[in-house]
Amino acid sequence: RSLVGSEMCIRDRSKIEDIVDISSEILAKVLVDKQSPFLKSIIVNRGCKDKVKLGKAVLDGEFLVGKVVEVNYLTSRVLLLSDLNSKVPVSVEPNNIQSILTGTGERFGKLQYMQLENFELNNGNQIYTSGSGGIFKSGIPIGEINIIDDSKESYVLFHSNFSQLKLVKIILYENVN
Repeated sequence: RSLVGSEMCIRDRSKIEDIVDISSEILAKVLVDKQSPFLKSIIVNRGCKDKVKLGKAVLDGEFLVGKVVEVNYLTSRVLLLSDLNSKVPVSVEPNNIQSILTGTGERFGKLQYMQLENFELNNGNQIYTSGSGGIFKSGIPIGEINIIDDSKESYVLFHSNFSQLKLVKIILYENVN
């Protein structure tokens, strides 16, 4: 019996180890900051020769700023969270309320599609990636609720100032299955 139990334990442990992610990051220099009123993206000096792939998270220090949307041999384009086309599944803390953060073209984002309808949000609530959809790991800090207007719309001020980006980190984690 104890042998069967230990074999099961070993098998269970190997399953757990299979889903641990391998994390590495690449430092990239911001080469071009495309300041269009509609498109908010940057070009960085890392590409497929550096193992950069589409959809990878891009951070300013510990804060999420965007994701890789185009990869060339030497460079990549990063869509910033402030872009009108950006939509990120997020968690509003401290109550773990699920929502979608959309870009507004400005220095802030807007929360949409709240998990709970009549839930009280407050200025200062922290916004993190939720991990839903498997695009980003959960728990990456993004910003905080800064404005709740009369129509109960909630706006998120990003922790990073995207116009001041000089160096970013591209996270190359992948789930091992």
